[in-house]
Amino acid sequence: MIMTIRLADIVGASIGGSVEVLPLDSGGNEWLAYLMQDDNADVCHHPAWGKIFRDSLGLESALVVHRSEGQIDGGVPLVIFDQWLTGKAMISMPFLNYGGILYRSESAGAEILKACRTLLAQTRAGYLELRHAGRGIGDLADRTVENRVAFRLDTNRPAQNIFDAFKKQLRTRIRKSEHQGLDSYQGNDRLDDFYTLFAMAMAEHGTPVLPKRFFQAILTHLPEYAQIVLAYKDGRPVGGKLVMTFKKRATMTWGCYPDRHKDLLANYLLTWELIQRLAGSPVTTLDFGRSPRGGGGYIYKSNWGPEEIPIFVDYLAANLSKIPNLKPDNPKFQLPISLWKRLPLGVTRLVGPRLARYFP
Repeated sequence: MIMTIRLADIVGASIGGSVEVLPLDSGGNEWLAYLMQDDNADVCHHPAWGKIFRDSLGLESALVVHRSEGQIDGGVPLVIFDQWLTGKAMISMPFLNYGGILYRSESAGAEILKACRTLLAQTRAGYLELRHAGRGIGDLADRTVENRVAFRLDTNRPAQNIFDAFKKQLRTRIRKSEHQGLDSYQGNDRLDDFYTLFAMAMAEHGTPVLPKRFFQAILTHLPEYAQIVLAYKDGRPVGGKLVMTFKKRATMTWGCYPDRHKDLLANYLLTWELIQRLAGSPVTTLDFGRSPRGGGGYIYKSNWGPEEIPIFVDYLAANLSKIPNLKPDNPKFQLPISLWKRLPLGVTRLVGPRLARYFP
């Protein structure tokens, strides 16, 4: 496929004296130093995602940065898409919970946003998508979708205090999970077990699974931030999650709990053990990830008593009709999802990674 938006077309683009466009992974220590000072920054903004997306999915990415007196005071990472489902687009950040524009001052944010619109015009991309947590860009967006929320639990207190604040039903399930004969693991050297569970869970949801090399790239390029957590029953993996920890927040970014093992309550055990490890540590918040309001994931996560943080998916687009609806609740996807659930696991593991990049 011929790419009509290339990284070379964006890097060095003339978009204003205070704004510079770089390859994302070349932002390096300077961009990372800025992220460490911005309270709204997330691991999703990390420059290592440039290498991760390129090495595992063949996607190029750019970093739009704003400078004041030579120092970075804002920016936004963008991953470049040019394919049949997404169309020509730039997304911050695909396959991840969050992303979007960061800035120290309103004027810096406004200039970054203006630069994004200039990039849209210069590349003739259909749209630019920004995934903001907690604050969006309001009326400056051409369209905003707010149908998901993130869940963040304060862990800066004793574990017993956290447990006592849970509702009785949740406390009962945690205690029951501790009597299922499960063994837990945390580390970075059991990707095979994690991916086996992840592929099962995605197949049950009717969703193409990301390639294993994507997760391997995360463990390779973000080893100090990523950790696999697994539960075993009689030596067999039955549930797990990949946790990303950045500054004072740990995020349960990907979970894998196949329905065939749900009676073992591995999700409850691993989540409670993670909370216990975080309680009293320098990491003061556990992020349960995002879920659509009203769904099963929303109900499960809200039971833990976290604060709900709205997710604003802001779009910039000259033509709103160019923005596709790639969400699973799109009626057009209901038949394919139903058929995908019926396919043998081996088929979904073979074909899924080739399709997953089309659903960012």
